[in-house]
Amino acid sequence: MDVFILQALEKVRCGALDIFFTLFSLLGEETVVAGAIAVLYLCFDKKFGERAIVTVLSASCLTTALKSGARRLRPYAAGDVAKADTFLTEGLDPDMSFPSGHATASGSFFTALSFRLKKFSRVLPCALFILLVSLSRLYLGVHYPSDVLAGLAVGIGTAALWQLLYAKAYGARLYVYLGVALVSCIPLFIPALQTKSMFEMAAIATATAAGLLIEDNFIRFADADKWWKRGVRLLLLAVAAAVPYLLLSFLPEQVLWHKFLQYFVTVFTAITLVPLLVKKLRV
Repeated sequence: MDVFILQALEKVRCGALDIFFTLFSLLGEETVVAGAIAVLYLCFDKKFGERAIVTVLSASCLTTALKSGARRLRPYAAGDVAKADTFLTEGLDPDMSFPSGHATASGSFFTALSFRLKKFSRVLPCALFILLVSLSRLYLGVHYPSDVLAGLAVGIGTAALWQLLYAKAYGARLYVYLGVALVSCIPLFIPALQTKSMFEMAAIATATAAGLLIEDNFIRFADADKWWKRGVRLLLLAVAAAVPYLLLSFLPEQVLWHKFLQYFVTVFTAITLVPLLVKKLRV
């Protein structure tokens, strides 16, 4: 059934659909989702932004660990279909198909958002977005339907668990997330699970866990009440993330711990320094 669905989608490919599904696949990129959440947290809604961070990253840590362990070939790498010719299908790891990271990221974020919005008329667009992002991965030939379903299960299930935790144990939420982040580091010491994606995800998770705890206990910045303040915060975020990332880009990428260091320092600097500057500068 997996292959049958992919081959059916392959037959309807055309230029217009290539653009349409590439757009939704781009919007579902884990880096794009993470960037949008960072802007949401710092510039618009700190409370929900924090929840989105812990939800999406918890889900993505699990998916990345499963990917690193399963090492399932992508459909095009297995010879079942040809991949669509777009920039998003270039440079992918051919054996990181199961589960779908796009389905996980979009499923976890928009499920968490749906819990917040509640009304059916507002939840429906969230469900539609998840569906289109998931379908885009099948259309492009980079995931099997079972990859997408597994990613959605991880994303939606994680969002449901965090919904319960925020309702029942709010005070412990960041310590639970710290535990998740530390557990995500275990695969880094298991040779079979040592992938570039795993090192990057573990670094991001541990950096955000430490940063959120520091902010919650010592900084406590407030939401911006003016658009110019949001603009200043966005500029601070861009600089705080770009400087350490570029300074550490000279480290040899062949050493995975260098990649961990680069991502950890970049994310930790952004998630702690920006809130501190926001409070000190009153922006």
